[in-house]
Amino acid sequence: MVVVVVCAAASVACGAALRDTPRAAAGCTPLPAGTHRIAVQAGRVPVVLHVPPRLRTGGPIVLALPGAGQTARAFAAYTGLSRLADAEHVAVAYATADGSKPFWNITDHVPGRPQDVPYLRTVIPAVVRSACADPGRVGVTGVSNGGGMNARMACDAADLVAAAAPVAGGYGALPDCHPSRAVPILEIHGTADQVVPYNGRGSPVRGDVASFLAQWRRLDGCTGGPAERRVTRAVTELRSTRCAGGTQVVHDRVEGQQHGWPGEDDLDAAFSATLRTFRFLTSFRR
Repeated sequence: MVVVVVCAAASVACGAALRDTPRAAAGCTPLPAGTHRIAVQAGRVPVVLHVPPRLRTGGPIVLALPGAGQTARAFAAYTGLSRLADAEHVAVAYATADGSKPFWNITDHVPGRPQDVPYLRTVIPAVVRSACADPGRVGVTGVSNGGGMNARMACDAADLVAAAAPVAGGYGALPDCHPSRAVPILEIHGTADQVVPYNGRGSPVRGDVASFLAQWRRLDGCTGGPAERRVTRAVTELRSTRCAGGTQVVHDRVEGQQHGWPGEDDLDAAFSATLRTFRFLTSFRR
């Protein structure tokens, strides 16, 4: 099923604490339960929107960005996000990057690639309207190249994004970040990541996780050091909560984890990036 959607995001007031009152456009009728292909922009691969059987209208929505070479449907299967969305009665959308070998244009300067920030800024209100979601509760996640694009959207679409949760993202080539508001951030990364190394690469070092987190603690006005706790034997959480506007900057460091999405589609894994990102993203309203 292909649905062409043209709509604009509504304005939603910010709140430091999440109020679970549903907010959706008056008279909005969501797409029926199932998986839909939404043509948002001519020439781009349609966005895949999964609507659960018992959708909570006026609730949150998650936008997921696949890694390089990965399609929306492949990312859905890889993460199990749609199964979790069914259980939580929340819609989830998956956007595919441009090209026969999809790759997000994080820097805006990849030859032959379209600008992806304006495209995704169009995707967000389209899927919000199609799912009758709360436009103030849009959470964005992604892995690898999609994680880097996720981080870019937190910088350049803070007016649309309630929270962001990049996983194994590449941050070394990101442009300067100037978000219009403080944005809650959850970053998940394996210490044995061989594609985008945890400690960065090069001289001077670029793309290290510590610098990415320090930047967001500064941007979000966090004070004091992060609190540390052990989540599992392999996972340590560093959480900063004394931040502007009730935001948080959280990092899950996964010891020995190579590049990828920890736990993949196993929602019962000792550590599931699917559960962690979903619960984080759906707990904030901008």
